[in-house]
Amino acid sequence: MTDSPAVVPRYAGTPREVGRAAGRTIGPRFGTLIERYIRERPQWPGALDSDLLHADALPWLRALPERFQEELEGLAEGADLPLQLVAEWQYVESCVKDGCSGFVGRIGGHAWIARNNDTFVPDLWGHAVVKAITDRIPAMSFGLEGDVFTPTGLNARRLWMHHQQLVTADAPRPGRPHLHGWILLTELLETCATIAEVEARLAEVDRDEGMILFVVDGKTDEFAVLECGSTSHVRRTDRPWLAATNHACRLSGGPLGPEDADSLARQVRLETMATDLLDRPVVPRLPGDLIAMIADERVERRGQTFATAYSVVACPALGELWFTFGGVPAASRGNWQPIDWPWCGCAERHQ
Repeated sequence: MTDSPAVVPRYAGTPREVGRAAGRTIGPRFGTLIERYIRERPQWPGALDSDLLHADALPWLRALPERFQEELEGLAEGADLPLQLVAEWQYVESCVKDGCSGFVGRIGGHAWIARNNDTFVPDLWGHAVVKAITDRIPAMSFGLEGDVFTPTGLNARRLWMHHQQLVTADAPRPGRPHLHGWILLTELLETCATIAEVEARLAEVDRDEGMILFVVDGKTDEFAVLECGSTSHVRRTDRPWLAATNHACRLSGGPLGPEDADSLARQVRLETMATDLLDRPVVPRLPGDLIAMIADERVERRGQTFATAYSVVACPALGELWFTFGGVPAASRGNWQPIDWPWCGCAERHQ
């Protein structure tokens, strides 16, 4: 790890202004990065073929909330790229399932999070950005460079959220608003200040996929792990700590199948290490002990094409934030750096 705080780009303004600024900042190499990601990711099961991807991407974009349409349009304008290409790049995320591991627990009186994001083309991940969209809560997100949506983020009201893939058998209800999980999480980051507000929104908007949603409120040190199907969600029993991977513990109530073996093994390993960590007579070393947990060889994904692409350890109450920039797999080989808390106390109001 290094003690030098990482420099994170910041953008502010309307969605279109933020998109244009990000597109101009990334510049000509953005098109190359997008094309490589689209080319390499659809090789995996569940992906759309190139003809369907090309045909469906723009209609998908036009069905998004206006706030996201405008940022995607601005991103294409700023980078001087066809909107079609930018739409395909973001749409491909809905075509393949990922897997991740997460821990949240109360250590020294405060809630701490440790999170691995496992995905494809891992060397393109490991970026962070701060956006202050007009009339929305400013938020920091983690993921691909230039991403409009995120599976991991926090906002100026000290609310942390990340989601992990969860297979669900139900589907969105006809006539109700519905969004993909990583799009909904971005919306929640920009509009919610408490866990209660997140749960209220989950009751209003269905999901196109299942997800395990971690939420931490740094104002109160309250935390929750929410198992979300397309139409309902269940809150896991509150304990001093919780671990989750990619299978349901409470949502369905049914037995785990063979496809859950890897997820169950990762969760059991996380739970074993968490029990050991919190039962020790000595105070945990933070963030080092949590980094060691998610860097463990039985938790971290270490493949060549599918691997832990980035990892985060955070304590929203204390403003502690550590992130891996580059390196695959990220938790054990990434360049861990602290990130200065993006907002001062006076700026944490809903802006």
